[in-house]
Amino acid sequence: MTSKAGNPKKDSEHIVQAAHRLHLAGRLAEAEAGYRQALRIDSAGADALRLLGALLLQRGDAKGAIPLMEKAVKLNPSAASWVNLAAAWRTDHEPAAAAECCRNAIAIDSTLSAAFFNLGHAYRDLGDLAAAADAYRTYLRLEPRDAEGHVILGDTLRLMSDPDAAMDAYEIALAYDSVHINAHVNVAGIIQAQGFHHAGLAVLEALVRAVPESAEARKTLAVAQLQLADFTAGWAGFESRFDATTERVQRHTAPPAYWQGEDLADKSILIWTEQGLGDEILFANMIPDIIARARACGIQCSPRMAPVFKRSFPGASVVSREDVAESAAQRTRFDVQQSNASLGHYLRPSAAAFPRHDGYLKADPEKTAVLREKYAAAAGGRHIIGLSWRSTNPVFGSAKSAALENFAPILEQVDAFFVSLQYGDCRAELDDVAKRLNVEILNDTTVDSSVSADDFMAQVAAMDLVITTSNTTAHAAGAMGKPVWILLPFAAGTIWYWFLHRADSPWYPSARLIRASRYDVSQPWELEPVAAAAALLARGSPPL
Repeated sequence: MTSKAGNPKKDSEHIVQAAHRLHLAGRLAEAEAGYRQALRIDSAGADALRLLGALLLQRGDAKGAIPLMEKAVKLNPSAASWVNLAAAWRTDHEPAAAAECCRNAIAIDSTLSAAFFNLGHAYRDLGDLAAAADAYRTYLRLEPRDAEGHVILGDTLRLMSDPDAAMDAYEIALAYDSVHINAHVNVAGIIQAQGFHHAGLAVLEALVRAVPESAEARKTLAVAQLQLADFTAGWAGFESRFDATTERVQRHTAPPAYWQGEDLADKSILIWTEQGLGDEILFANMIPDIIARARACGIQCSPRMAPVFKRSFPGASVVSREDVAESAAQRTRFDVQQSNASLGHYLRPSAAAFPRHDGYLKADPEKTAVLREKYAAAAGGRHIIGLSWRSTNPVFGSAKSAALENFAPILEQVDAFFVSLQYGDCRAELDDVAKRLNVEILNDTTVDSSVSADDFMAQVAAMDLVITTSNTTAHAAGAMGKPVWILLPFAAGTIWYWFLHRADSPWYPSARLIRASRYDVSQPWELEPVAAAAALLARGSPPL
């Protein structure tokens, strides 16, 4: 890229224009070379700085982009430059700086819709949902036909527990884009959250008929089908999770070939786990079936669960999936492979196919004995009850989490000694409950579930009873056959594997499901299940 003009500034501008054309054509390496050449000629070229910064941001290099964009905005403080800088700050997880840049852009040009759109994103990142909704509304006054913008506003209103306003936003979005996938999915979600599961299912079925190529639509429909115990259709559609952009699950490459339900008597099979710790524990329900069927079984799991799986499945060879070299070598030793979450398609085709069990995961007996002795000494003869009330799931966590202070009816039971099984830093909540209710909940800082799942499993095993919301604690207790009461919302936040309208769990025979019976966004969902659990404790149930 050269210019015959004798003016260096003009030379630089011509090179920038040529580089920008390459940039728009997707030829990023050549475009970057052009922008850098222009800057060598004119280091104060605002357009070259801005566009090079945008290119680096496009590549995911926010830290490299920000200094260039900051210099560009000082040289030419245009509204567009401020918006670009805002995007870079947000990518670098600095939403406060991003919001300030957007406000600077709006001060220059109050009609620049992108400034309000990015301001909404920054406020959402900061947790100020009301401000985010206001910014999105202003954006939509400027861009009223943007279906995606209406969906994002709807999503924000759902987070604000305003489903009616969210439905209005999705309705407008669908007026402009009748097959907008997220709009349909979220409309179905609101309908299902109010307990109308078959009506939500109908919305999703219509969506899949309209856009059968959408993996996201097929996966969402499959989850709804599984929740309604339609295992045949649900498990088949659940395979779409590998292709859905919202999932972080990657299908392992072949060889070995994928197991599709054939006889394993003369075959070895490699099972690999996926998704979060709770799902890893849940789907391990089917590993004993595989071990019993196969000539040999290997398991690749998360590093935290590897010690637990090695103890629980001595007939299998267990490898941490972070041990890349050993995992790769292990793959070559097996005839077939399958994800643990895909086993249900072949092993759990109906509710009757779920076996009764006393626990398929085993805690370390020595660790359990030490913790049990410690807690028994502190309990003074009272029943030892473990409590967990929060989920950190990034999608559903808030909907199925509860406030510890609302556990007061349970905490007031005099024949109980309580131990916190809540992962994460919960000291402030425990201190608050101690002051308000004069109830001490033991917080054993020697156990850190984020570091050692083995220690955590031993802690759960040391309990007489576990009372928890839907989170990893529920899965840990159920998988070990420990008595566990799982407090569930009416509909919103109830994950598919708890199914509907039942007080027991096919996955975990030792579990009792205590559900809210109504949809009411005006009060905390946990009040009713907590009261029911407290009543059971007062009646001496279960016999501990």
